[in-house]
Parts: sequence; structure tokens; C-alpha cells
Amino acid sequence: MRTTNLTLPRPRPAGALLLAGALAAALPLAACGGSSGGGTGAPPSGPLNVGVIGPMTGPAAEIGNLMSGACYAAQYSVNQAGGVLGRKISCDLIDDTGDPADAVPNVSKALATTTLSMAVGLESNTAATTIPLVNAAKIPMVSTNGLVAFDTTRDAYFWRMTPSDDQNGAAFVAWAARKGYKRYAVVFQNNIGAQGNEPGVVAAVRKIGGTMTANLTIPGDASSYSSVVARVLAGRPQALILAGDPQTSATFLSEYRQLSGGKVPPVITSTDSITPAYFSAVRKVMGTSYVTHDMFFIGGYVNPSSQAYALYKHAVYSASQVKDPATILGVGVIASIYDGISLMALAMVQAHSTSGPVYNKDIAAIAAGAPGAVTVDSYAAGLAALKAGKKIHYVGVGGPIHFNAFHNSPGNFSASGFTASGNPVLLGVIPGTTVQQLLS
Repeated sequence: MRTTNLTLPRPRPAGALLLAGALAAALPLAACGGSSGGGTGAPPSGPLNVGVIGPMTGPAAEIGNLMSGACYAAQYSVNQAGGVLGRKISCDLIDDTGDPADAVPNVSKALATTTLSMAVGLESNTAATTIPLVNAAKIPMVSTNGLVAFDTTRDAYFWRMTPSDDQNGAAFVAWAARKGYKRYAVVFQNNIGAQGNEPGVVAAVRKIGGTMTANLTIPGDASSYSSVVARVLAGRPQALILAGDPQTSATFLSEYRQLSGGKVPPVITSTDSITPAYFSAVRKVMGTSYVTHDMFFIGGYVNPSSQAYALYKHAVYSASQVKDPATILGVGVIASIYDGISLMALAMVQAHSTSGPVYNKDIAAIAAGAPGAVTVDSYAAGLAALKAGKKIHYVGVGGPIHFNAFHNSPGNFSASGFTASGNPVLLGVIPGTTVQQLLS
């Protein structure tokens, strides 16, 4: 998921060297993809392909599974309602492997060989290279990346309904402060998704007058972190703001317990880690009680009591391709993919076109809602209202969408935890205004 600050594999050392040449080679392909990806090249009876761009293989493949699951749920909902302008939609999985060196050729090939009507995913570790390609192809996209660089992007076809990493980092501190913690040790794995949270954490700790007892970056999947743990212990933190993949986190926490006489502070991390793999790895070394009582997962908020969520949940459990529906429902940032597809599909209907350059402007119009517009919480409801000649205002699983001039709508934040069976559970809500104040 982040998601915005998604927990991703370590970048390959050669990636930076390969990237410039690969990107230069890919640009002609992206332009080629734009002529068909814009939307009118496919036969009228063919499917509307939704490019799900994420890590489908490799160490971060679980993130790709979450992204594809949300797409399949949207595919189910849209197609059950009759499709878009008489055509079904279909999720087309595009593997970025979580590595820019692989993402550029893989995404470029997809743009050159497949007619994409919209795109979703485009996660943090590869967003800086994949988003320009999709934007150049004039394909509207809803990204789950958390890179601060996209807070003020001018990419016309980029849309984001999840917080950037600095906002997510500030939300970590907002929750920690609510729990009464004042002394924090910050330990992030050395990948883009995790480290992007650090500026927000630093700013928020300063704002609340807290103390950062350590601010360390660690390599992923090392055999031992004992020297790092010793430095963290020396600061006597009340809470650990920790971001790392399952094995990295499990190793760090296990050694912390060994060196501290069994006492480990609570952990605050991202909802992108509230997955079966993370639960299994950490529970194995820390026990069920610690995982269920002392771990808090912060991320984009969805309202589980809303009608939109009920419809989303039904779609997640009804789509036959979805794996592990409980986890998909527990990772709030992933719901933006479902909302994004619904929103883009309704924009196509309103514009009477599947061409990106034609329907792109209708995305903002439907999210904002015109005076007198009917509020709808699903594709089916929006489609019915449009067929009746009404204007619509889409309010989805993530609540009202307020796109700014840079096509960003971060929303509110949630704190979640694990149940003893490993399922996510909502613990509280952090208003987006609270987070913004910590960054001001």
C-alpha cells in the first residue's frame, strides 16, 4: 500500500545507473502508448483495461496483491452495474517489481502493447519513473505513492487520494502523542517508502515539543541489528516509530527484547504493514499479546460504518480473484484504488468517452460536485443518476474527495491494530487537520 509509504524492497545498487538510459529509451514507447492508451483505439466491444502498476513479483509482491485485489473489487462493482458505455472493465496487472530499473521497461512495454483506459497503483519506490510515462501517454491514473514531490505536481493526468509520506510521518506522531508518548526512537529501513516518512516525523516531534531519542536508518533483512538496538536502548524511548519489511522488523524487535530484558516499547508504523506476512513474522518472535496490544498501524482512513464501505466490502468478498479480503479491507490506502476506478469510470460516462484527454476533467468535477448534484457512493448509483440526466457528486469509501490544484486529496488518517487471528481492526481516527497543523 503506501500505498503512499509502502514497505518495499531495497533498491538495487545498479538501479540508479540503469535508470537514466532506460528512461530515455522508454520515452518513445510512452508516446506510442499515448495514442492508443488515450482510449479510442480498442474495438467498441472490447474491454476497458485498467493498468494496475505495482510489484506483482519479488519481495514486495504482497503490495501488488493488495492493489490487484482492490482493482478486482472495482471491476466486480462496475461490471455488475453493466460496465462503462456498454463495455466491461478488466484489471491488467503490470509488474514494476518495486524497482525503477525493472519498472521503466515493463511499464513502457505495457503502454506500447496494451490499450489502457486508466491506471492505478504506481507505488512509491517506482512512482518517480512510472508516473511520467503514464502521464505522457495521457492516461488518467490514481496513484497510491507517498512521494512528497507529487504534492505539487503539474502532471495533468495524475490524481492522488492518499496522504504523502511527510503527512503520514506526522500522523505517526499525532497518534503517539494521543497515547501520551513523548520520547520517540525513529528507525526506518533504507528504502524510499519508509524513509519518506522521516521529514514529517521530525517536524511533528518538534511541533509537539517531544524528544527524538534516535533517528536511524537500517539496511533491510540484515542478520543482526544489535549495535543499532544498543543505541536505541540508550535513549530510553517510550515508543518506537519503526518502518521496515516483515523480516527486518521481526529481527529488530527480537533483538531489542533480548537486549532489554524483555521490555519493548510500543511500535507505531504504517498500515501498509498490516498484512499476514508482517503479523506472522512479528508474532513468531514477539508473541500474540505484543502484536495485538503494542503495535499501531497508521494510514489513510476509511469509514467502516458507511454505506460506501459496505458496498466495497461486498465487492471485495464477491470478486473471485481477490486473495485475503480481510487484509485488503484493513489497509485504508488500498481503498483509494477502488474509489479511483469508480470515479474514473463515472467520468467516462459523464464525458461520453473513454479517451483520457476527454474524460480527465470530469474526474475533478464529479469529486467536487456541482450545485444541485446528487451525492452517490458507488459506481452503480452514479451511473443510474447520470442516465437520469442528473449531475453527481461522488463520495466513496474514503469519504469526501477534495482535490486541490495539484490533484491531491489526502483526507483523514486511521490507527489500526491486529486481532489475535491476524485481522485488522480500527482503533481510532486522526483528523487530517490535526496532521496539517503539525506540519505548519
